[in-house]
Amino acid sequence: MLLGQPRLLKNLNTDIVRDLIYKSGPISKPEIAEQTALSLPTVTKRVNILLKEGWIRETGRSGEGVGRKAVKYEADRSHNTILLLYESGGFSAALVDLTGEIRYEKRYVYHKEYEQNHLDFLCECIKELIAKVEGTVLSIGITVPGVVRSSGLIKHIPEIPEWEKYNLQEELQKRFGIDVFVENDTRMMTLGYYESKLQGQYSDMVYIYAEDALSAGIIIDGRLHRGKDSFSGELGFLIFHDDLNSSHEPINGRGDYENCVMELQKEIQMNPGSKKLLEKYYDLIAKGIVSVGCITAPEIVVIQGKYIDKAALEIIEERIRPYFPKDVLPRLQINTDSTCCAQGMIQECVRHSIEKSAKLGNVTIRVNPND
Repeated sequence: MLLGQPRLLKNLNTDIVRDLIYKSGPISKPEIAEQTALSLPTVTKRVNILLKEGWIRETGRSGEGVGRKAVKYEADRSHNTILLLYESGGFSAALVDLTGEIRYEKRYVYHKEYEQNHLDFLCECIKELIAKVEGTVLSIGITVPGVVRSSGLIKHIPEIPEWEKYNLQEELQKRFGIDVFVENDTRMMTLGYYESKLQGQYSDMVYIYAEDALSAGIIIDGRLHRGKDSFSGELGFLIFHDDLNSSHEPINGRGDYENCVMELQKEIQMNPGSKKLLEKYYDLIAKGIVSVGCITAPEIVVIQGKYIDKAALEIIEERIRPYFPKDVLPRLQINTDSTCCAQGMIQECVRHSIEKSAKLGNVTIRVNPND
């Protein structure tokens, strides 16, 4: 119970105040108290902590007429996060402040001299981005299409074999002396969509990415689920052949289900307008939803994929309906917002930085149940 954990309650209140200031600032303490239902003394203490740590800043006063005006607060926009999102052939990069506003962005394409050395190319990109920063670099967030442990060790990444079993996070932190966070791209899409689009409407969600690869992200009880060695969500490794005694070893680093989906996408591309192939494709996507849905029982399944539109979603829903009780059937949605991965990575970078700040003792919190 939170009543028995005053420190946890205080940290939670600080997070609530910080999030509101980031989303709605400039905002005054009375306005924060009104919107959060926290007492004004509690809000004042949380604001003072955030000011001391440098997460927020004062920005003038509000109100009209005579009398003392209330001080307004907003995010300290001098703190920046560098984002590098891997895409085939290079990285999409951006400088982002604490509110998520993009200050600078650029697409980096591999040069011939870096074809066999992705690390040097990545470091050159980071150096250029650091030079663009006006203020401080809070952290560097990198997404890759692979299985990434919480330590930053990349366990599996078919597209960049040289990073297989390599701790990219640790290496970059040594080189630049800045906090670095390496994450799976689909997992960050999942987090970004959940926080920015659903905003607490659901507790359990599955996000399926089916474009140039196949994978999933899972939210359980409002939290991103990683599983052992962060392997959760590797949907592509489901077995879909009929003969369970045959070999199902990954081909080109891809699992059975992923290969089935990717091959069918190629067939559809070569035979545009083929209703038979599209029906087969929708059936295959539906089977994946049923497989993961029967285990995680999500309230909603979000799909980002080729050939998935509103009409396709209706067909897929009909295919999955017989496999779920009526009150358990998940709602289906499509995502076409390409910014979700970046939004998720921003949230993770800020969260990691806040946690590190607390562990280092930068937050001084007295144990007082009244807070």
